Amino acid sequence: MIYLFYSERDSLLHSLDPRVKIIGTAAGIAAIMLYNDPKILIPLFFVFLVIGRFLGKVGIGEQLRLLKPLLPIVIITIVVWPFIYRPRLMGLLFGVSFAMRLLTFALITFLLLMTTSQRDLILGFVRLGMPYEFGLTISIALRYIPTLYILSRNIMDAQRSRGWEVEKGNFIVRARKMTAVLIPLLVASLKTAHELSIALESRALGASEKRTFLYDIRMGRKDYAAVVLILALFALTIYVRYGLGIGHVRIYS
Repeated sequence: MIYLFYSERDSLLHSLDPRVKIIGTAAGIAAIMLYNDPKILIPLFFVFLVIGRFLGKVGIGEQLRLLKPLLPIVIITIVVWPFIYRPRLMGLLFGVSFAMRLLTFALITFLLLMTTSQRDLILGFVRLGMPYEFGLTISIALRYIPTLYILSRNIMDAQRSRGWEVEKGNFIVRARKMTAVLIPLLVASLKTAHELSIALESRALGASEKRTFLYDIRMGRKDYAAVVLILALFALTIYVRYGLGIGHVRIYS
């Protein structure tokens, strides 16, 4: 089973052409890559939270719940940096910076998936010049993230109901106990991939080089205005970073 992020809502982000949202996602990720100062990255993270709340009508709590699986990676990033960079305080700041980058990347991607149906997402990639197979692959890969997460959560709940206790023991013992989750998850993933391949073959994927679409997308004035605004904001982030020299801290001299 493939689990979906997308939910139909009456919002500005939902009504935009998927090409606009793809361009906006790429521009947002590129803009975040320009900075490594937590004084810039932390406010940007909350800016995207607000965008999702008011332009996408996705609750703040709902967005944060989607980011919850990333907390272990975030914690490891923050803890490790002070040990690999001196002084430790600067290492901690860089750890926070890279953690905020990761969270913001994920948040931007989740907003794209929550406000764009798979059909529109594939069409957006195709209309931007990407081959249909590539667009379909990217779309399926993005949708597979929540699938694996929910599958692992269901397997862990099932194993706990059988007396499985992963919290007890040292790190090695816990790692060995995780095989009770990893093996069923691997089997379920292979089964899902097999069923997906059968579904694609039954629909004659690749039988014809030229595809036709029952439903198509068209850019309107609102979409063109959104693209202009996105490009203008991206140009502003470049000016702030390179013109004003704000938002970047040199890691290695």
